[in-house]
Amino acid sequence: MRYSGSLVKKEREEIFRMFLGDNKLKFNEIEKKLEIRSNMVSYHLDKMQEEGLLEKKGMYYYLTKEAERYLPILPHITGEGMSPLPVVLVAVIKDERILLIKRKRRPYKGYWSLVGGKMLIEESFEQASKRLVKEKTGLDCQFVSTNAILHEQVKGDEIIKHSFILFFTKVSVETNELKESEHGKPDWFDINKLEKVIPSDEWLILNKLNSKNKITEAVMEEKEGKLTSFNIKNN
Repeated sequence: MRYSGSLVKKEREEIFRMFLGDNKLKFNEIEKKLEIRSNMVSYHLDKMQEEGLLEKKGMYYYLTKEAERYLPILPHITGEGMSPLPVVLVAVIKDERILLIKRKRRPYKGYWSLVGGKMLIEESFEQASKRLVKEKTGLDCQFVSTNAILHEQVKGDEIIKHSFILFFTKVSVETNELKESEHGKPDWFDINKLEKVIPSDEWLILNKLNSKNKITEAVMEEKEGKLTSFNIKNN
């Protein structure tokens, strides 16, 4: 696996994969599939329980609620296949000016960019936009709209180095008192006088700032492996 913890071991990754097909497994079922000595199976299962990946109820082992979150992205975190990274980019607008951040980190170190970052698993686009602006600039904001979606690929050395799905949103703010963060230095810019901005960010600013692209958000409920409900969050 590409992260620290129990699944860095090949055998534990194999155990985790077993739960792609079954939501509960007995010790002897795991032992049979692993084809290693029972004392080593016990060792790996104990380690996975210590790390919070497995829990045991009676004779059966189950993935914990936290471990269930890894199921849809397992090929990505094991390195089998890289997927585009979803990113929220936020246009922070005040008095016809836009807020940009000079990046301190790769990729795009030294370039000016929109406020942006990853969306947390429990967030809506509005919640993610507000959090990112607060974390990276210190500003409280009011959500205005989702404006566009852009699939971006970055090529280098004859390969696709990065791939992003950019969700472009817009917010407004009342104050302009900024704070610098570990992510970069924020500053206000005239929209028509942008310099050394990431090209995809600049394209979104110049072409999609006043667009609207409504994204329907939904919630499904799951219980014991069965989908029990489906609800649209916004209409």
